[in-house]
Parts: sequence; C-alpha cells; structure tokens
Amino acid sequence: MWPLVLCSCGMGVALLAFLSANALLRWVLVLPLVGAVIIRLLPSSATAAHRQVALAFTLLILLLAVRLWARYQPWSRAPFQHVVGLSAGWSGLVWIRLEFGVDGLSLWMVLLTRALMPLAVLCSWLSQQKQSQSFMSLLLALERALLAAFTCLDLLGFYVLYESALIPMFLLIGIGGSRPRKVRAAYLLVLYTLLGSLVMLPCVLLMLSQTGSTSFELLAHEHWAPARQLVLWWGLFLAFAVKVPMMPLHLWLPEAHVEASTAGSVLLAGVLLKLGTYGMLRFSLPLLPDACVYYGPFVMLLSLLGLVYASLTTLRQVDLKKVIAYSSVAHMNLVVLALFTLSDLGATAAAFLMLAHGVVSPAMFLCVGALYDRAHSKALKYLGGAATAMPLFSILFFLFSLANLALPLSPNFVGEFLCLTAIFGHNFWALLLSCLAVILSAAYTMWAYARVVHGMPRPQVFRAMADLNRREFVTFVPLVILMLWWGLKPEIVLNQLSSGLWFWHQATLHALDPINWVLEII
Repeated sequence: MWPLVLCSCGMGVALLAFLSANALLRWVLVLPLVGAVIIRLLPSSATAAHRQVALAFTLLILLLAVRLWARYQPWSRAPFQHVVGLSAGWSGLVWIRLEFGVDGLSLWMVLLTRALMPLAVLCSWLSQQKQSQSFMSLLLALERALLAAFTCLDLLGFYVLYESALIPMFLLIGIGGSRPRKVRAAYLLVLYTLLGSLVMLPCVLLMLSQTGSTSFELLAHEHWAPARQLVLWWGLFLAFAVKVPMMPLHLWLPEAHVEASTAGSVLLAGVLLKLGTYGMLRFSLPLLPDACVYYGPFVMLLSLLGLVYASLTTLRQVDLKKVIAYSSVAHMNLVVLALFTLSDLGATAAAFLMLAHGVVSPAMFLCVGALYDRAHSKALKYLGGAATAMPLFSILFFLFSLANLALPLSPNFVGEFLCLTAIFGHNFWALLLSCLAVILSAAYTMWAYARVVHGMPRPQVFRAMADLNRREFVTFVPLVILMLWWGLKPEIVLNQLSSGLWFWHQATLHALDPINWVLEII
C-alpha cells in the first residue's frame, strides 16, 4: 500500500510544480473520474489494488486542493478565483457553458470534502472487501459530483450536480449496508431528496426564461419583483430544506445513517448535508433577499422547532448511530437559524459551524464504526466498559464528544457562540430556546459517552477486543488536528469565509427595508 501512496504524493508534488492556478481546479475536478475509471478497469478480484488506487487518488487530489487554498487571495477584487469554463454545443441548436470557480465559502467546502475522502477510504479498508471495486469507484464518483457542485457558478448546473450526487450515495448505502432495511433507507434518501429538488427545477427554468441565463454572477445583479420572489423562494427552499434536513422533512436522515456503512455516514454527515445550507447561503439569500426577509420569521420558527425537537428526540434513542444522526439534525437547524437572522455575523457564523460540524460529526461516526467492527452492534444496551479494553479509543471518543457538545477551545464552540450572538441580536426568545438546545446537546452527548466508555464491560461483546490499530489511529489523527486548529486559531477560516460572502453584502443592501416592497406587493 505505502509504495503506491508515496508514488501518488510524488506525482502530486510534480503536478504542483508546473500547474497554473486555473489548471489546479481543472485537475481537482477531473482526477476523481480518472481514478474511478482506473478502478473499474482493474480485475474485480484485485481488492487490494482497488483500495490502493482509491487512496492514492484521494491523497493526490487533496494535495492539489491544498495548493489551490495556498494560491487563494482573500479580499481580491475578483469575486471568484481559479475560474475554468466548460462549453458544449450540438448542431448549433443547443449551447451550454458552465463555469467553475472558488471563493472563500466554496474553497473551504472543497477542502472539507477533500479531507474526508481519504478517511472514507481508510475506514472501509477491511469492511468492503467483497464489493471493493464498486464501492471505491462510487466514492470517487461521489467526490466528483460534490466538488463540482461546490464550485459550479451556474444555477442550472448546480441543480444537475446537486441531483447527481444522489446516485452514488444511493448505491453506497445499498452496497455498504449490512441489514435488510438498507434498501428502504436508500429509497427514503432518494425519494425525499428527489421530490424536494423537483420543485426547484421549474423555478430555475423560470429564471432562465426571464433572463436568458442561469449564471450566478448575472442572476446576483438581477432584482426580481417582490411578488415573483415570494414564488421562486419556495422552490429553492424546499429543495435545500430536505437536504439540511429541517423538520418535518428529516425522517430519511436517521434511517440512512443507521443503514449506511461508516464511510457513507462520514460523507453524509460531513459533506452531503452541507449542500442544503450551502445552497441557501449561495443562492436563496443572494438571489431572493426580499423573500428571505418576508419568510424569515417562518424559517426561524421552523428551525427552532427542529432544533428543540431533535435535541429531545436524541435523549430517547437506543442506537448510538441514531444519537449522532439526530445530533446532526439539531446542529444543522442551528445553522439555518443563524442564516436567517440576515446579518453578516449570522452568515459567517453559519458557514463556520457548517465546517466545524463537518469535522466533528464524521469523527463521531468513525468512533461508532470502530466499535461496530469489534462488537457488531450499535445498541447502547450492549455497549459499555470500553475504557477497560480500548483506552486509546476512549480518549479520542472523549475529545470528539467534548467538541460535539461545544466545549470551549473546540470549533463547535466558536461556531455555536457566533451563531448565538447573531441570534441574540435578532430575537431574544429565539436565543433562549437555542440555549436550551445547547444544554440538551451536552446532556445526550455525555450520556452516550458514559454508556459506551464507563461501567462494566459486556463479556459477550468486548471479549478479546483490541484497541485501535495503526490504520484506525491514522484515520483519526487528521480530524484531531483540524479540530484543535479551528478551535484554537479560527481567525484564518473566519477571515476567508468573510471574504467569500461578497454576494451577501450586495444582496442585503436592498433587503434592509422590507416595508417598501411589502407595500409594493399590496
């Protein structure tokens, strides 16, 4: 394995030496497909080769993404950097031009996706041997769809890529799951997300018919009539609310997490859920600011209900994976709540909490995966006494649990504190309910940790159980480093996120006085 990994790193260093800035993003988007094709061309019995090629390509693309971040210039006059275009035509009748680029927001989403992909491959190193060819190629295909969605500068192109990410995730749950209910969970994921997204398509086509383009930079300067914004807003909101997910559209998420493999849960919690809040922050708020002002109280009420409901529901779960899944629902509803305060602080805080959750929640799911590989159970009543047999695992699980409950010096603390500050400036009663959810978060996190780590070990479960091996420890180390870095020095991330919200400042200029456009509707 390691010679191939070192070879990929050497190839990455060589590519970094001569690639231009624009070529970096092009290679970041193309290489996942190249890796998926190579894996499909290998013999189906070459299980070790499938894993090694997938790990080599994910590490190589990670090096390119880090170089892309190093070349990014905050507060540049250009709203997007490293822009690359893709044009296609057919017989002079159809002409499509897509552009891909990064700003501070999409750059960090790309880095988060890239950082989680090698970890997804490593945590599936031994558990997906029977169908390793399909599983590893689907991981790279999902990576390609996510990277393209986070960098696409066209609303119609984003819709297509947003939907295309469903197919690999559907197959990953079906292939990687271990119980008969995995098929039901996969179909719930597709049906909920697909039906919600179909409402978005007519709105995108209406924008295209009115302006002749779906380019984000052009639509950002188009001021829609308030009455039309109120209609278009629902199409975008329903599509993104399902992905967040917001109550009552959240039922697919716990089922999908429980039935998915560890890699599927890591990517689902770390990246796929962020497509919903990213879509709100990137498209809904800048393009339809007046409608966001009008529907803001409704969305905040829905977010508060989801936040408190998910926190209370988590307390009564008996499956460790469902505890973390409902915890993700609560954290993402807090992100939406901060977003719809419609303030600069709320936007930056929500973006940072998205990234923090994308590190801590996958780490918690990796801990569940390590337990399941040994105990073959996720039921809390069968777990206990892990500190006796697995001291290293218990220490790491303790660190991630503290981050999940937003202890100071953790990235979740920075994100939640900024979100609560933005909410306090908007509505005091919303702050009180949010603080109640934060207290409940500490309660269910420490309760789950105590049930797993402390107490007497179950002989039938923990008999001859070993601590983390070298591969598992290497999987956890990057997440610990990111967690400590963002918790102790968050200003680097916050500054670049603020520079990436240029469209937010433009959109909120004409959304600060809702009285005039409400009178216009009347």
